[in-house]
Order: sequence, then structure tokens, then C-alpha cells
Amino acid sequence: MARPPRPERKTELLEQILEFLLDKTLADLTFRSLADGLGISSYVLVYHFGNREQLVSEIIRGIESRFDRLRPGPEHLGLSELVLWSRAVFEQSLENRGRQLQRLEFEAAVQDAVAERARGNSVAGYLGWCSFLASWLEEEGLPAKEAAVRGRAYVASVMGILYDYVICADRESASASFEMLTDAFIRQLDAARPSFEGRA
Repeated sequence: MARPPRPERKTELLEQILEFLLDKTLADLTFRSLADGLGISSYVLVYHFGNREQLVSEIIRGIESRFDRLRPGPEHLGLSELVLWSRAVFEQSLENRGRQLQRLEFEAAVQDAVAERARGNSVAGYLGWCSFLASWLEEEGLPAKEAAVRGRAYVASVMGILYDYVICADRESASASFEMLTDAFIRQLDAARPSFEGRA
């Protein structure tokens, strides 16, 4: 009789896989190379992850979950709290592990852009960040359309800075760019407040 799956073993394996991939690419990933690298049988990977496509989807979900412990609760954050939270998320991305996981996430997104059947994780994750910030801006009083544009512009800019950091590895410049972007976001929001408060 087959043993029942152990969810905790799959979680452990996924952590080991992410560590293994920190200096590798998704494009070169095979069950054989991964099994050899982890010192396990490829049958263990098949048992827990199914096929290669399912494995890569789980890897992407694992990468995206790296910020879960930092996610704010349901209560509305004030502007200063939002800035502190976004800075904590960004600074985690500047650690070496964060940089390599971001590289893998970008790789998966680029693969999705040309795939016959896109996984969709990358788009969903990106739009999730945009939606989160747009909702926050709406709660601050911005009209929905303006909140969506401002939220997406900020997220897209942060992603651009992270791309810069992934390819250039210049932490100081990335940090300075992020702080400049955040200062501009705060100033623009403060400047917009009188106009959207008058429309309320």
C-alpha cells in the first residue's frame, strides 16, 4: 500500500529546491539535475510535484511567498506605515538570496510572455501588488481610476529598480533610487490630496 503524501515533506523539498536554484536558471532545470543536486531520487520529485511544469509552478509560488511574513493585516495602514512596510519588502529583495529569487521570478515572467500556455503566476503576482496599492490609495480617498494608475506606476517603477539591481548588483544605487521614488510618491500624493478631497 502506498504511503500517504506528507505535505511538510513537500514544503521542505521546495525550500531545498529554492536554495539549489540560487545560482542556476529555470531554463536548465530538469528532474535529473535537481535530484542529483539534492542527493535524492527523481522519483521523489515526481511523487511530490508531478511533472516538470507543475514543479516550476510550485517553485514560482514558493518564490512569491517570500514576502508572506511581511504582508500587512486587514487594518488600513497609514502613509508612514505603508512606507515602512514597502521599505522592509524592498530591503529583503536587496539581500543576496532576495536578488537571486527576484532573478528567477523575472526569468519565469519572461518565459510566460512567449509560452504557448502561460502559467499565469507572474502576471497574477504583479497585478496583485498593483491591486493592493490601488486599493490602499482608494481608501486614502483617490478616485478608483487615478488610484489604479498611481498604484501601477509605483509598482512598475519598483520592479524597474529591482531589475536594475538584479543585472547590476549595485545595492547602493538601487536603495537611492527606491528612496527617491518613494519620496516622489509621497509628495505627489500630498499634492493630489486637496483636489481629490474636493471631489469627494
